Amino acid sequence: MYIIGTAGHVDHGKSNLVKALTGIDPDRLQEEKDRELTIDLGYAWFDLPDHKNVSVIDVPGHEKFINNMLAGVGSIDMALLVIAADESVMPQTREHLQILELLKIKVGAIAITKIDLVEKGMVDLVKEDVTEMIRDTFLENALMVPVSSKTGDGMNDLKVVINKNLSNIRDPRDIDQARLSIDRAFSMDGFGTIVTGNLRDGKLLIGQQVEIVNSGKRSRIRGLQTHNTKATKAIPGTRVAVNLSGISIDEVARGDVLAPIGVLSPTSAFDIHLKVLKNIPNNLRHNMFVNVHLGSAQQIGKLRLLDCDTAKPGDEVWAQIKLNHKLIAIKNDYCIIRSNQATLGGGVIVEPHAKRYKIKHAETIDALNLKLAGSTEDLIVLSTDKTNPVQIQSIVKETHLSDTEIQNSLVGMIKSKQIIRLVFNQSFYYQTFAKWKGRVEEIENELSNYHTNFPGKVGVTKNELNKNLNLSPKTTDIVLNNIKESKLIIIENGYIRLSSHKPKLSMLDEIEANLFLSMLKERKYSPLTDSVPHTHITEDLISRGEIIKINEQIFYDTSTYEVMLSKFVDFLKKHEQINISEIKDLFNVSRKYALGFAEHLDQKQISKRMGDIRILKTLKREPQ
Repeated sequence: MYIIGTAGHVDHGKSNLVKALTGIDPDRLQEEKDRELTIDLGYAWFDLPDHKNVSVIDVPGHEKFINNMLAGVGSIDMALLVIAADESVMPQTREHLQILELLKIKVGAIAITKIDLVEKGMVDLVKEDVTEMIRDTFLENALMVPVSSKTGDGMNDLKVVINKNLSNIRDPRDIDQARLSIDRAFSMDGFGTIVTGNLRDGKLLIGQQVEIVNSGKRSRIRGLQTHNTKATKAIPGTRVAVNLSGISIDEVARGDVLAPIGVLSPTSAFDIHLKVLKNIPNNLRHNMFVNVHLGSAQQIGKLRLLDCDTAKPGDEVWAQIKLNHKLIAIKNDYCIIRSNQATLGGGVIVEPHAKRYKIKHAETIDALNLKLAGSTEDLIVLSTDKTNPVQIQSIVKETHLSDTEIQNSLVGMIKSKQIIRLVFNQSFYYQTFAKWKGRVEEIENELSNYHTNFPGKVGVTKNELNKNLNLSPKTTDIVLNNIKESKLIIIENGYIRLSSHKPKLSMLDEIEANLFLSMLKERKYSPLTDSVPHTHITEDLISRGEIIKINEQIFYDTSTYEVMLSKFVDFLKKHEQINISEIKDLFNVSRKYALGFAEHLDQKQISKRMGDIRILKTLKREPQ
């Protein structure tokens, strides 16, 4: 399925042409019918011999409604430029063509309308004007079809041209990152809130959990329609109406984006490779305010020039747009910037979630150029050269490549050791080999220094390693799990050490360790808490598996702990719940020991606290 968008000057017959092509009047507002002037976006559809359900978006031509025009053409597959034979090329004809060029629309046709109002010689003169205007644009080789919406002349020829053009367009991409740029939202009795828009990058399904990404408001898809036909699934490249449950009409508007939960996130700044139009009257200045048009959204933003102080007419520059309010930007989307009176330029987004950079910073510009023109492998390297390993979904999101494209490239990149694949909890993570190697060396050095400074200690705890190297717990788990496979390190009883490190207590420490162990066995459930030896001694005993740490004061010898654990679990299996008083009675201990043991088992996720009682984490309670 494909989407066609009209373009052209006011009163050049765009709406009548759409009606003649499709049989559907795209002017839906009474004011539009009364004034015979398209104010907002109109929608229609028709079938062609090789393409069913072709959508048409009719845009307003009047300069006052250029914002509405921009909301309609952001994601079309083909442009239909409409020029009236009785007026020829006009100002909005040129501006609409410039906008289509900036949006990198690649396929189009030209309809010369109202031929019933002029002599044939006039049509030939209009063709000459149009030929001059479209030189060096994407429409340079486009076919011009003279038509009359009133008599029907040329309509079949136009359909043949459209059918042929659409046959040369690749099928819309499906990268499992569905998004609907909402261009209309309304409410219907008996249905509730309905939004419409052009669906890109993935499918939508009835029953799917979705969100309005801009606000985070969540909903469920109650129903789907394409061209007034109910559907259970909507595919990329179609105009879709989505019936949402649990969300009011006041909570959604044109410019919002609908997507599956967690797929997209709003941004407050993005980097763009900006092409400045040649005919603007003034240079673009650093930090000037501009109107930003992206998809169906319109926003005010500040233009930060990254590689120059001013951008002259016709220049191509790197810029960052800092938005007044967040919107949804995706890599490779095209954006238009305007003043209050005219279109200034536009370009492609290369970094949707931009950081603030130094101006004219060579490394930043090099990285942006790579994101713009780099190969698939270059983009994968950029998205995996991170402090933390990433999953495939993160690479898809950052590069806007498909899962298949990424997987195919990763095979060779892993083989050539550009990228390393890490396994954790049955999931795959990826990182550049250079970044991974640096992380491994960093951990080895940290452990080596630790062993040098504390030769008697078993090793470092995971929390200490996180803190010393500023790692997230998940990153530490992923990295250690994979380093462990190489036998470089040993993880034992919660301590991490180099495999070459053999901790050994001094003779005096060994004596103290044996005395402590004897005390624990003798005192059983109520060990002394004022004679705990130095940390390196308890760590050594823990690493040997001889004692279990409950908290900073309480330790049990392993055999006693196992008896206590067995009694605790058996009690819960029989009674389903236990409180602190019952733990005291079970082991004949004071509250200090009962509470410490209970909290320890909560942390180990063996038990779960519910108010004043504990239940087994793995034992589901029957409802009361």
